[in-house]
Amino acid sequence: MKRFRITIGKKSYEVTVEDLTEPAAGSAAGAMPSARSGATAWTAAGPSSTSPASTAAGASPPPQAGAVTSPMAGVVKAILVSEGDQVRQGQPLVVLEAMKMENQIVAPLAGTVRQVGVKEGASVVEGHVLVVLE
Repeated sequence: MKRFRITIGKKSYEVTVEDLTEPAAGSAAGAMPSARSGATAWTAAGPSSTSPASTAAGASPPPQAGAVTSPMAGVVKAILVSEGDQVRQGQPLVVLEAMKMENQIVAPLAGTVRQVGVKEGASVVEGHVLVVLE
């Protein structure tokens, strides 16, 4: 990952960019944004084992296989699935609000919802397990 500072107008933003063309040893695929009408969609494959969020207070235990994790800190605005639901790849699972923007967290693969790990209104940190698929 590389850190950059971007200036738009007179306002500067610090961003972290992950190069997905070169796999990092021992890390997960990360989060990939894609455009959706009115919201940003995220596919969360889980944080790397060295993610700072995995050690932050209130963070979930290390994600298990099939875990869909939060790509950022935010507040759960809506849970769009229930345990036992069949989901298809790309289907929205959770709506997460971060910095006054709603982000749809989508299924990285087709499967069955084994567990929903959050409730509406809950605050989450990056890496928090939102849903577990099998």
